[in-house]
Amino acid sequence: MSSIIEFLVHQKKLALVFTISVIALGLLSLNHIQRDQFPVVDFEVVSVVTAYPGASPEDVEQNITNVIEDELSNISGIDKFTSTSRAGASSIIITLSQDVDNISELKQEIRNAVNRIKSLPEEVLDLPRVTDRKTSEKSILKISVSSEYLEYSQLRAVVDNLAKSIALLEGVSEVNKQGYLDKEIQIRINPEKLYQFELSLPQVMSAITQRNQRYTVGSNNQNKQEKTIVVLSKFDGADDVGEVIIKSTFEGLVVRLKDIASIQSGNVEEKTIVRVNGKKGFILRVKKQAQADVINTVDLVKKYMSSAVKKHDNQIDIFYSSDQSKYVRNRLKIVTNNGLIGLLLVLVVLGAFLSFKTAFWVAVSLPVSLLGTVALLGATGETINLVSLAAMILVLGIVVDDSIIVAESIHHYKQTGVDKFSATVHGFKRVIMPVITTILTTILAFSSMFLMGGTMGKFIYVIPMVVMFALLLSFLEVSLALPAHLASANEKQKQHNWFEYFENKFELLLTKVLKLRYWIVIIFSLVLAFSLYFAFTQMKFSLFPAVGVDTISARMTMPIGSSLSNTEAKAKEVEALINNAVGDELISVTTDVGKYFTHKAKFTIELTPAAHRDIDSKAIIKTLKAQASQIKNIEKLKFSVHRPGPPQGEDIEINLISQMSIENKRGADRLEQILLTLPGVENINRDDDAGKDRIEVKLDFEKMARLNVDFLTVNRYLRAAFTGIDVTNIREGQNDVNFRIYLGDLQQSESFIKTLKVVNRAGRVVPLANFSSIRQIVGEPDFNHYNGLRSILLSASIDDEKTSTSEVMKQALMQLNLDEDFASVRAISEGGAKETAKSMDSFKQAFVMAIFGIFLLLVLLFNSYTQPLLILSAIPFSVIGVIWAFFLHGESLSFFAILGVLALVGVIVNDSLVLVSHLNHLKDETLERLSIHQWIAKGTRDRLRAVVLTSLTTLAGIIPLAYGLGGTDYILQPMALALGYGLLFGTLMTLILLPCLYLMNYEFVSWISRFKKTG
Repeated sequence: MSSIIEFLVHQKKLALVFTISVIALGLLSLNHIQRDQFPVVDFEVVSVVTAYPGASPEDVEQNITNVIEDELSNISGIDKFTSTSRAGASSIIITLSQDVDNISELKQEIRNAVNRIKSLPEEVLDLPRVTDRKTSEKSILKISVSSEYLEYSQLRAVVDNLAKSIALLEGVSEVNKQGYLDKEIQIRINPEKLYQFELSLPQVMSAITQRNQRYTVGSNNQNKQEKTIVVLSKFDGADDVGEVIIKSTFEGLVVRLKDIASIQSGNVEEKTIVRVNGKKGFILRVKKQAQADVINTVDLVKKYMSSAVKKHDNQIDIFYSSDQSKYVRNRLKIVTNNGLIGLLLVLVVLGAFLSFKTAFWVAVSLPVSLLGTVALLGATGETINLVSLAAMILVLGIVVDDSIIVAESIHHYKQTGVDKFSATVHGFKRVIMPVITTILTTILAFSSMFLMGGTMGKFIYVIPMVVMFALLLSFLEVSLALPAHLASANEKQKQHNWFEYFENKFELLLTKVLKLRYWIVIIFSLVLAFSLYFAFTQMKFSLFPAVGVDTISARMTMPIGSSLSNTEAKAKEVEALINNAVGDELISVTTDVGKYFTHKAKFTIELTPAAHRDIDSKAIIKTLKAQASQIKNIEKLKFSVHRPGPPQGEDIEINLISQMSIENKRGADRLEQILLTLPGVENINRDDDAGKDRIEVKLDFEKMARLNVDFLTVNRYLRAAFTGIDVTNIREGQNDVNFRIYLGDLQQSESFIKTLKVVNRAGRVVPLANFSSIRQIVGEPDFNHYNGLRSILLSASIDDEKTSTSEVMKQALMQLNLDEDFASVRAISEGGAKETAKSMDSFKQAFVMAIFGIFLLLVLLFNSYTQPLLILSAIPFSVIGVIWAFFLHGESLSFFAILGVLALVGVIVNDSLVLVSHLNHLKDETLERLSIHQWIAKGTRDRLRAVVLTSLTTLAGIIPLAYGLGGTDYILQPMALALGYGLLFGTLMTLILLPCLYLMNYEFVSWISRFKKTG
C-alpha cells in the first residue's frame, strides 16, 4: 500500500488533469441537466373516470361504479380502490401494491378489464377514461386569456389556435383548456307548433340525423374506369339544418325544421366557471414532457405567448399563474448564493488555520465533488430538483471533512521538518483508513432511505444516490488529487502558530476534566435524557410543517340548491375580500365554481414567494378568517394552506367503513363532533354532504301501456325539455360542432312537466300528466366506496403550533371507541397521518439495520467490541444540540430536520472515528513516557485543530442557508439548522465527552484483562 501511496503523491499532472476534468465535466452537465421541482415519480395510482350525463348519484353507483369495481376485484396486485359516485360522474382511484414486479403490466390489465365492460347504460357515450397519476401530469403553467375587444366566439378561435401552437413547442406534452364552452347549433322546438303539425320529437330527431349523412354505396362496375359512388347529403353549413323536411304530404304541405323551431349558434351549457383575478376567461393549463426542463419549457411558452399578443395587435390580455419554474429558479438562486457565501467563509476559516495553498486545494474539493455529482446525476437520467439540491447541501460538510482530515494530517507532518513528499506520504497513510471507513459508514446511514416506503420513499430515493456519488468523488479527490497537490506546494515551516496557545490551554483543561470523567458522563447523560423527554413531550413532529407556504386554499359552501350563477355572484364577494385582506402580497386568485357541486366554490390564492414577503402565511390566514364573517348568506368559508413537499392528502383523513349505512353515518357524526372539540383541528370536511333536492317524475307503466306510450319517447321529451339532446354534427376547422335539440324555453321550471305532451306509437298526442305524478325528495349525497364497501371520509387540517397529526389521530380514535359504540364500523387512517406513519416506520427499521452495519465496519477497523460503541454513542449525544436549537428557534421537528441529523451523524462519526484511531496509534508510543491522562489529553490535543476546522468549515458552509444570508429557503432551512447546531454540540461532545468515555473504556478493558489473568 505504501508504494501505491508514494506513486500517487508524485503524480502532480494526473491530479491536476483529474481536478480540472471533473470540474469541466460538471459545468458542462450543469448547462444541460434537466431542472424540475421534484423528481419524476410514478405514484402507482390509476384513476378511472366515467361520465354518465344526467344520472343521480345512486344511479351512477349502481350502473357504473359497482360494475367497474366488480371487474377490479378480480385483479391481483391492487392494494386498494376508492370511489366516488356523484351526479353525472363516477370516479375510481386505484392504488397499486408495492410488491408487484411489473407495474406496467398491471396497469395494462386494469385498462383491459375496464375496456371489457359492455353493460354500461346507453347514455354513457364515452368509454371510461383510465389515466396514470405521475408528477409529470401536473401542469407547470396556467395562462389566463381574456379580451375587451373580441367577442366570445372570436376569442375562442384565438384560444384554439394558441392551444394547438403551444402543444407543438419543444418540451410541451399537453395543453388543457378550462373555462371553455364548445360551440353548438341550438335548435329550439316550439311545442305548440309540434302539436299543431302532429309531429313527434323522435320524428324530428330522425329527420335531422338522416339528412346529415355521407356514405359510399359501391363502384360503377367498369373494368377500365372503375369509380366509387358516394351519396352526399351532409350539411354544408349550420344554416342548412333549417331546410330539413320533417313532414311532407301529397296535398303539398311541407313542414321544414325552420317552421317549427328557431335555430341559432350558441355555446354548450356552462357547468363550471373558472375565474382568474376576478376575470372570467379562458385558461390554458400547460403540461410538460417527463424529460423536459421546467425552466426552458416555461420560457419557450412565454416567448411564444409574447409574440402571439403582438400578432393579435395587443387585443388579447394574458396573465400567468401557478408557474412552477418560478419555484425552481428561486431555489437554485438561493442555494447558489448561499453556496458561494459559504465557500468564501470556508476559505477564510481554512486560511486562518492552515496555509493559503493548503486552504485553496481543500476548498477545490468542494466543486470537484458537487460538480462531479451533477455530471453523474445527468448521466443516470436524474434531475436537479428540491430533493437532489437538499442532498448536495447535506453532503457538503462530510466532503469538506474528508479533505480537511487528510490536509491537516499532511500539514502536521510538514511542520515537523520532514521533506514535503515524505510528510505527504506519512500524513496520508495515517488517516486514509479512518477516512475510507467514514465514507462507508455515511453511505450505510443514508442507504436506509432506499428502503423508505410510501409516497415519501418515491421522492427521496435520490438523496442516498447523491450522497454516494459525492462521497465516491470525494474519495477519488482525497486519494488521487489532494495529496499530489499538497506535496507539490512549498510551505514555510512555522516556528509558532497562533492556535498553539489554545491547544496548550485545552490540553491542561482536558487533563483536569479526565479526572472528573464519571461526573462528566453523568452530566451529559442527564442532559441527553432530559432533552429527549422534552422533545417527546413538548415538541411537535410534522413531516412537512406549514412554513414558507406560497399558496392558500379557500372553500365556500352555499345553501344546497344554489345555482351556478348565484354561487358565482357570492364568489365575487369572496374574491374582493381576499384582495383587500392580502393586499400587495397577492399574485393571483383562481376561482373554480361548480367543479363538483353548483353550490360550492374553491379559491386558490397564490402569494409572493415567502422569502420576499414581510407577512407570514399564518398571519394572512388569520386575517382572512377574521374577515370571513363579512360574507353573508353562505354556510361555510374555510381557509387552509398547501403544505410543501410531496402530495400526501389532508393532514387528517379517517375513512369509516361499514355495510350498515345508518350506523356508519352515526359514527361519522360522532367523529365530526370529536374533531370539533380537539384543539388545533381546523377545516373539518366530510364527503357525504347531501346534494340538491330532487324532483322525481313517477311513471305509471300500466297507464302507459293502455295509452300506447313508449318509455324511451318519454325520456327523450323530458331530456330535450331540460337538458337538450345532441342529434348530429358538422366539422368546422379542427372542431366538431354539435346540433342540439331543445324543447321549449331552456329556462323553464318543473311546472312545464305538467303541460308537456308526448306522441304515442299511434301518433296521437297524450299529456304527460295522464300517466305520471311529480314529487320532491331530499337530495342524495355522493356515494363513496372503500374496496367496494360504502364509506364516509372525514378530513381536517391541523395547526402545527397546537397539535400534531399523530396526537389528533390517537385522541379521535380513542374517544370514538368503535369496538363498543359502533361495532360494525371500521376506521382506516388515510392522508398525511398514514403517509407519516408508513414512511417513518420503514425508515426506522432501515436505519437500525444501517447502524448495525456501521458497527460491523468499526469492529473491522478497530478489532474491538467496545470502541465502536464509543463512536456510535456520539450519535444520540449530538441530537441534544438539534433539539434545543429547534426549540429556541420556534421550529417544529420535521423530515428535513431528520435529514440534517443524518448528515450530522456522518460528520460526528467522522471526527470521533479519527480521534479514536489517533489515540490508539499514540497508545504504544507514549504510554511508557506519559500517564494515561496525559496520553489521552495529548492525543486529543493533536486532533483539536482538525475537529475545530471540520466544525467551523461545515458551519461556514451551511450558516448562510440556515439564516438566509443569500436568500431564505424555508424548506431547506430546518436541515441547515439541525446540521449546524447539532455540530456545535457534537464538537463539544467529541472533544470533552469522548476522551472521558475512551478513558473509562480503557480502564474497563484493562480491568477485564487483569481479571482474566487472576482468574
